[in-house]
Amino acid sequence: MTRLLPTLALAVVALFVAGFVFQAEGQSPAPPRFVVVVDESAGRDAAAIDAATDAIRAARGADGELRITRTPTEQLSVTSYFAARGYDVVGVGLNREIAVDPVADAYPATRFSVTDARGLAAAVAAAAAR
Repeated sequence: MTRLLPTLALAVVALFVAGFVFQAEGQSPAPPRFVVVVDESAGRDAAAIDAATDAIRAARGADGELRITRTPTEQLSVTSYFAARGYDVVGVGLNREIAVDPVADAYPATRFSVTDARGLAAAVAAAAAR
């Protein structure tokens, strides 16, 4: 009986470890996540909003969000929120000193791309491909 106990314990540990390995292999990778932040503090930019909406729709297989800000404080709040959750940030009209640089320092794994409406599609495609 005492010889059987160590063998039984070893078998239980082996099955436990194998369960973790097989479960991890069966899981699919998480899709890339990104947020497009369009700032309107200087006025409404319909072209940027339309370009952002179209780019997010075209980014199939990725998790994309659109946020529209109206003040530098909102910019900082949105970029911080999404960076803390592991999203990459694509921005149009963002204030670098307020909403990008401090957040990039706090979340070095987050990728930031600041562009204009013309470069938005390419920036979103790059974020969605990561």
